[in-house]
Amino acid sequence: MFEEHRREPRESLAMPVKLAGGVDAITRDVSPSGMYLEIRGNPGEIEGALFFEMHLEEAKMKFTSEGRIVRIEQHDDFTGIAVKLLSPKLEALD
Repeated sequence: MFEEHRREPRESLAMPVKLAGGVDAITRDVSPSGMYLEIRGNPGEIEGALFFEMHLEEAKMKFTSEGRIVRIEQHDDFTGIAVKLLSPKLEALD
């Protein structure tokens, strides 16, 4: 039987995210301390930290954060990236 090791519950949520450098990603799941992103194809060498921005249009808010990569999974047509949020910030869209 699989034992869950997560400290916080995750919510399945598919939202577009823009990574630094203009790379588009989609969230697969999100928790208060981290998220899992999927990028089409193989983006090359990714390690260390990611900077990203997500617009929450209905709420007229913007979510930005730096995330420390904790896991990368290569698949045939996408790359999955698990990140721990380091500096999450939610602010009004201009």
